[in-house]
Amino acid sequence: MFGTYDIPDQRNLLDQTRQGIIGKPLDRPEAALKVTGTATYAAEYRPENCAEGVLVTATIAQGKVLRLHDDQIRSLPGVLGVFADKLMLRRPAQGTAGQAPVQDVGEVEYYGQPVALVVAETFEQARHAATALRIDYEPAPKVPVDPESAEYQPARKPVVLGDLDEAMAQAAHCVDLTYTTEGHASAAMEPHASIAEWQG
Repeated sequence: MFGTYDIPDQRNLLDQTRQGIIGKPLDRPEAALKVTGTATYAAEYRPENCAEGVLVTATIAQGKVLRLHDDQIRSLPGVLGVFADKLMLRRPAQGTAGQAPVQDVGEVEYYGQPVALVVAETFEQARHAATALRIDYEPAPKVPVDPESAEYQPARKPVVLGDLDEAMAQAAHCVDLTYTTEGHASAAMEPHASIAEWQG
């Protein structure tokens, strides 16, 4: 249901929806399993008749995929298919990007971009076939790969920097506090893998 938000919302939603959790230390339910090496990750499950897929990524910085030499790959032991069509899912936008980039399966926009998927009976067979797949590219002309020699490209929107000291001096009220937090590292422990199952 959609509404019109044309007046201030005076409700204190933070208090109304409180759950008594903020400010309390909480243990992750899977933390003990992960740090003791007993957690089971998606890549470690072995469903019956489960095929394995390995992405083939671009070896150029920018350009076009002209041809996949997949005939030789399809004849390798255990290979079930090589997929490179418009139904392939592409990596979504990262960080603060407002929308996912337009990434046609034949267009290479960055080094390491997925351009094909090799599926085989075992992971080792899929990985071998993926590394053996030859791809003909048409590299984009004059793509800079050396950050020292690349030409500067200004931001699309000009960045306007204000005068913080002046703004603070003219502010009606100022709160000057120093906050310190412990260092945190966000590192995924699980290999990048997923399992999909179809029934019917």
